[in-house]
Amino acid sequence: MQTQVQNELIENAIESGKLLGMLKYLPDGQLTHAPFSMSPYSISASDLQEMTELTSYFSELMIRISQDWAFLEHHLKPISETDPFLKMLLDFRKQEVTQSKQLLIQRNDFFITKDELSNGGQDRIAANETSPDSSLRQVELNTVSASFPFLITQLVRLHQNLYEQKLLEQIIPNNPLNPVVDAFAKAVRDYGSADAVMLMVSQPAESNRFDQLGLEQLLWEEHKIQTVRKSLTEIYENGCLREGHLVLDGKTVAVTYYRAGYTPDDFRTSEAIKGRQMIEASSTVQVPDLPMQLAGMKKIQQVLTRPEILSAFVSPQISKLCLKTFAGMHCLDEIIETPEGELCASEWASMNPDKYVLKPQREGGGNNYFGREIPKKLAKMKQEEQNAYILMEHIQAKTHSAILVVDGQAETMNCVSEIGRYGICFAENGVVQSNRDVGYLVRTKAENVNEGGVCAGFACLNSLTTA
Repeated sequence: MQTQVQNELIENAIESGKLLGMLKYLPDGQLTHAPFSMSPYSISASDLQEMTELTSYFSELMIRISQDWAFLEHHLKPISETDPFLKMLLDFRKQEVTQSKQLLIQRNDFFITKDELSNGGQDRIAANETSPDSSLRQVELNTVSASFPFLITQLVRLHQNLYEQKLLEQIIPNNPLNPVVDAFAKAVRDYGSADAVMLMVSQPAESNRFDQLGLEQLLWEEHKIQTVRKSLTEIYENGCLREGHLVLDGKTVAVTYYRAGYTPDDFRTSEAIKGRQMIEASSTVQVPDLPMQLAGMKKIQQVLTRPEILSAFVSPQISKLCLKTFAGMHCLDEIIETPEGELCASEWASMNPDKYVLKPQREGGGNNYFGREIPKKLAKMKQEEQNAYILMEHIQAKTHSAILVVDGQAETMNCVSEIGRYGICFAENGVVQSNRDVGYLVRTKAENVNEGGVCAGFACLNSLTTA
């Protein structure tokens, strides 16, 4: 139970958040505030520094992988035989290169493990054991639709205002919004077409529209660059190609920013598929381009936990830094060492489901299987379908108490927090031109909630404070 003073503080925070644009749509179309926490997450200086330094390394890794189509095809084509969505993405590839410039806006998500687990569990790969221990465990790296730069920037403004009124502890500064918008503006200018626009590919019923509108608004206010928002179907219906350029509403599209196109639901009609094909046939700078989107697939994350594969893309020193943050990951038919001897990974996971997460090649949240769901899913799975899934060690994150505010209600709960670092990387023909970390996202959720999507109501936006 909150005191009267706490209730007033939370009510004022909710109204201030709405004023700052921290909004989302409910399924019935009503507006409410985006879920947020009133308890900044405490992080050590060493964990923060390590996480920040990793951003540029992982960005360059994704650039290099995106340039190696043979590598992507080798690992993803077998999965595509039973995964129509992945097959469709692979089939989008054009043989000719229509754009040599790349802009990657990624977010690398981590949990900080419990202190007693920071030395690594039995499922950690052997290469990690020779490296100094890290308490970080990578959850995933998002190469497509790395969302929330606007909402998290506004949440930090809210927390900073509360700190200045001595109502909250001091927080770590954070503003990924401006660098992301500046990157879009640079990409549009570098395209070299007067009055060119940015296309934001969106879902028709987008609940997270305000995060996107915040980007659009700042891009116009700071750079006078217009954003055109369209679904994939609308792109096909309203767009055309002129001398290789994508043209929408009479405007040349310099940059295409995907906030959709990462789930089969975005391609339910032939018109939506043709919309993506039109983009691929044009010279617009895609954020991300197709190989970069594929580089973020769960299967690629899994194979990169193998030191001999990772070392083909990065230096030995960077490889060690990355490897020590990886959780154990396996394909389902892999033979692994267990306390009961060598067993197939799927068999061991069925016997110990609480130790793993079963993941398909999907983005956007709500797709994974946890605990008792895993043996049930594996039992129904055909042999040929196993390639489409990977097993990931269930990360035992450090817990903490936090006040979560959802739909106008506040509750103090035992929580875990997932921390993402935003990275921006420009490259041309695979050669990195600029590469930097630009801020963080924190999503805090009740300890017993498995997924972490803010606008699906699973988790709450949060800020960081120094331990």
